[in-house]
Order: sequence, then C-alpha cells, then structure tokens
Amino acid sequence: MKKSLLASLFCAAMICVFAVPSAFAVEAPAADMMITAPQGATTKKNPVTFSHAKHGELKCQECHHTWDGKSPIKKCTDSGCHDIVDAKGKDKKDVKYFETAFHNKCYKGCHKDLKAAGKTTGPTACGQCHPK
Repeated sequence: MKKSLLASLFCAAMICVFAVPSAFAVEAPAADMMITAPQGATTKKNPVTFSHAKHGELKCQECHHTWDGKSPIKKCTDSGCHDIVDAKGKDKKDVKYFETAFHNKCYKGCHKDLKAAGKTTGPTACGQCHPK
C-alpha cells in the first residue's frame, strides 16, 4: 500500500514538474519571419529574416522586454514599443531609432558577445543579416 501511494505521489509530482509548465508555455512561431522597417520609414538595407526556432532556448522576455507574460506579444513596430514617433509626436523618418533597438539587442547584445566568448552565434556582419 505504501509503495503504491509513494509511486502515485511521485507520478503526480512529475506531472506537475513537466506537464503543467508546458500547458502554459507560449508557442513561438514555427516559420521564419521578416523584420521590416516600421511603416513610413525608409531603409538602405534589405529586411532581415529572423528564426524563432533558432532562438528557442531564450526566454521570451529577453527580446520582448516589455511583455508581461500574459497579454499578446507585440511586434517591435507596434505602437508603444519601438515607434518611429518620439515623445513630442515628431515623426522620425530616419529609421536609426528603430534599427538601433535591434542592433543593440541582437548584434551587440548577443551575437557579438557570443562570438567574443568563442561560442556559436548567429550573424555578426551586415550582409549576413541584410542579404543583397
């Protein structure tokens, strides 16, 4: 009797440890997505192809830094994130404001640091992200 109770408790604990968190996990898009400039902005380089699948080991909040874990995730170009309109309502036609967010987070904040540490990383040159 004691063995079956212990086995049942062990099984229940394993379900809690492995199954419950996955029931609440957010599914990242399986397909690659294209990161483009916000509407109204012009760029000199081509859009960037981004793979959520290759970044699956990261926590969502590492990139989606304002996400509360419950509400729908916004794209960086959505209102309230990396807008191309400053706090005074002035339109920033220069896309530098928007692209700096990606370059600081992805390139400088991750890929470049991993490369310097001798670890496997993603692209570290302009043409590797922005194909011709």
